[in-house]
Formats: sequence, C-alpha cells, structure tokens
Amino acid sequence: MIRGWVFAVLAFAANEALAADATVATYTATYRVAYKGKDAGTATFSVRYLADRDVYEFDSRVMAKGLLKLARPNPVVERSQFRVEGGAVRPLEFWYEDGSRSGEDNLHNVFDWDRRVVLVSSAAGRREMALPDAALDRGSLQVALMRDLAATGKPGTYLLADEDSVSTYEYTDNGTAALTTPAGAVTARVLTQQRQGSSRTTSLWVAPELRFLPVRIEQRRNGEVQTAFELVSVSGLTPGE
Repeated sequence: MIRGWVFAVLAFAANEALAADATVATYTATYRVAYKGKDAGTATFSVRYLADRDVYEFDSRVMAKGLLKLARPNPVVERSQFRVEGGAVRPLEFWYEDGSRSGEDNLHNVFDWDRRVVLVSSAAGRREMALPDAALDRGSLQVALMRDLAATGKPGTYLLADEDSVSTYEYTDNGTAALTTPAGAVTARVLTQQRQGSSRTTSLWVAPELRFLPVRIEQRRNGEVQTAFELVSVSGLTPGE
C-alpha cells in the first residue's frame, strides 16, 4: 500500500509539471515605489500556478505610505487569472481594487471566450463588451510581454480590455542600458509602452537574465515622471533560468 501511495504521488507531481507551461515565469518580486521623486510605498508583483484549476494568477499589490495612505489606506490590487492556450495568453478573470475605503473605482472583468464578450462589473453597473480574440487584461499583458521577449527578443502589439474599451498598446525598443537597483546591477533592455491616443507613456527596464522581469518602471505624463518602481528583491527566478 505504501508503494502504491508513493507511485500515486509521483504520478500526480509529474502530471502537474506537465500541465504547467514552462514559458510562463513564476516569481515574487518586491519594488520600492516613488511618487514625483519621493518615497511613496512598496509593491509586490507575483505570478503563480494554481495546479488544482490549471490556471496562472498574476497579482500586483501597491502599499502606499505617508500622506498617500490617507487616500489609499488599503493596497491597490490588480489580479489576473489566465491560461496559455494555443501558445497565447488568454485571460479568464481580472480584479482591480483601488485601495480606497469606498472602492468606487473597483473593477471585475470576466472573459467569456465562447461568446466573445467580457462582462464588466464596476460602480457604474454591469455591462458586456465585445472581446477581440487576442485581448488581454492589465495583469496578463505583463506576462505576455515577458513571454514574447523571451521567445523572440521583441515586444509585440497588444490589445487590452479594460473598464469601457479595448485599447492598443505598442512598445518601442530603445536598446540596452546598465542599471543599478537595490537588487543589484543589471544590463537591461529599455522599452517605452504607450497606449494609442494617450499622452502617458511607461518606460520599462527589463532584465534578460531574469526572464525579462521589469527591474525599473517609470510612468510618465507629458514627459514628467509621475510614479517609479525599482526592484528590491526577487525569488523564483535565477539568471539563465
């Protein structure tokens, strides 16, 4: 009976390993957050595989400090559950919590791929929105970007389904730069992300040795850095993994 139990455990572990997609990096990363150059809090980004449901979950949590905590006493959370199907990231559900006491900007999207609609729930009510085949949410977008960079060395163009629209996000490759962060020195690829029709841009320094994890993120409006994230530590990723 013991031998049979051992074989059953080993078979389960083997099936679990086969179910997980090796192209999705699982990790936990912590960041220091600055707002207009001042220390504003901390953030945690993570991706994990939920074997019991055969889904991945991206989770980001930003914890404000100081005066910003008065407006956002709770973590600002973005959580995405997704699968990899046909070689592409396909979101299933997305949650956003705005960190305020009222939660007036909270959002929950459910992706119905059979009907090609996303069900949007927010303070404004519930509605359906047409869903293009390649659409992502804010969490699965980061995963798709890291996968594409690891596979081809190039970012793609992405469709993002949010609260009230589907927007196109494009990336410009600005070459490489040496960067020193609290987590150490890296040579990073520098990308600029921009939503079509928006004056906001996001600069990302992604580390090839960490499977293209962002080690620094700068969110800009009209050329001025508003919010910056700087990597402090990461677990689950090793150079050359």
